[in-house]
Amino acid sequence: MTLTLSRLLLATTATLGISVAAQAQDTSARAAWHAQIGHGYQQLASQTEQFAQRADTYCAAPGSDDLNEVKAAWSSAFAAWQSVRFVDFGPIEQNTRAWKFQFWPDPKNLTATKARYWLKPERGEITEQALARDSVAIQGFPAAEYLLFDAQVADGEQALPDARSCQLLTAIAHNLQTNASGLSSDWQQLQARYLQVSDYDNGTLTAAMHALEIMADWRLAAPLGARGNGKPNPYLADAWRSGQSLDMIQASLQGLADYFVPGLNALMAENDALPLAEQFSAQLSRTLARFDTLPADITPLLESEEGIASLNALLADVRTTGQLLTGPIAAELNVVRGFNSSDGD
Repeated sequence: MTLTLSRLLLATTATLGISVAAQAQDTSARAAWHAQIGHGYQQLASQTEQFAQRADTYCAAPGSDDLNEVKAAWSSAFAAWQSVRFVDFGPIEQNTRAWKFQFWPDPKNLTATKARYWLKPERGEITEQALARDSVAIQGFPAAEYLLFDAQVADGEQALPDARSCQLLTAIAHNLQTNASGLSSDWQQLQARYLQVSDYDNGTLTAAMHALEIMADWRLAAPLGARGNGKPNPYLADAWRSGQSLDMIQASLQGLADYFVPGLNALMAENDALPLAEQFSAQLSRTLARFDTLPADITPLLESEEGIASLNALLADVRTTGQLLTGPIAAELNVVRGFNSSDGD
């Protein structure tokens, strides 16, 4: 696990270190969920602001070590997004917001195509406003990752701090900041409705289920070759350019621990099912513990039988974690899959 992600994870609430009973006291499930997700969105707004500031400072007067600081700020902001990525309802659904943070999967490499298009001098001035009117492929974290980490860019004539690359980087960073700030504000405005509408229990639970399914099937199984043509392909992982694909999966799991588990514990307590909540927390802890012995990126693990075995073990743990939600917990709570709580929001 990288140092940058370590700092971010240490700064978050140590959810799994708190007893389920303590978390469940004096709060409803939806109140806990709204508060914790709101905190995650605030973290995202704060980290994207710091990323934009770092990009501005570097491009105004680039120094020898400043680019590494911009990269670290990008990593922290992207990890903050991963932490709340499981939330797929409410204001994140408005105006394709999720895609504006992360255009993925990108099998046709549209992010690179769009970035190269914008880097052409004949495109004219690059502004945040102009960028926001274009494709989501150029607006989010992967587009900034391309400028910061792609080997071909780094070895080319437009490597940072090239003026046009800096214009594009700062426009992307400020667009992310604007979208994160708006998302955080809109989530707070949703509070009254979220607390009043009981179907948001189902919506939040199924969001976590979907996130774990995507993590297993697409973020791990696909690059492993466990689906599709059966051949390992690290380019199917997200964050492959920066070499942080496993770090970002860890951030997503930690986000579930910090922003989903407190509300789940409260809901299970309301339904006299605390043992199931304890079982889920214990399984999530075991899954997170696997990252202690894994590198930041999936690529080197795909090059050996031992590495592939460790990834398969992680995949099995992610699947088991998800199955606890979709199986006994869903049955206990009578969860209806396929609920979409965004209607009318």
